[in-house]
Amino acid sequence: MAKKKSNEKQCLEAVQAQFSDWRDNRKKRDRIPESLWDAAVSLADGFSINEVSRALHLNHSSLKNRIESIPNSPTEELLPPTFIELPPLNPTADSVEVNLELEKAGARMKVHVKGPIDVASLVQTFWRQPS
Repeated sequence: MAKKKSNEKQCLEAVQAQFSDWRDNRKKRDRIPESLWDAAVSLADGFSINEVSRALHLNHSSLKNRIESIPNSPTEELLPPTFIELPPLNPTADSVEVNLELEKAGARMKVHVKGPIDVASLVQTFWRQPS
């Protein structure tokens, strides 16, 4: 984990150096080259938009819009639903009502049950499913 953070920090520092070089050598009012924007966007996997925009002195909204416009980004990628078969329930007169919502990267499950349910098994099955 520490090694990953160290690598991410080195990447950020490398992109900061690229932006610094560009700013030192640009003509007034030149637009930021696409290659620098791409480098800034690539940092979004390891840092928040706020951290990247502050470190590189970029407009937060511009950076956010570029990150969100990436095709096949995790926020846009939709996976087909996977169904988990549950055993039939035998509700009793004094049974409880359960509302359960689970979410992980790329997956969401909502369950509404009246009657006994093995919540622990259901949760374990959900977490074991690939996202």
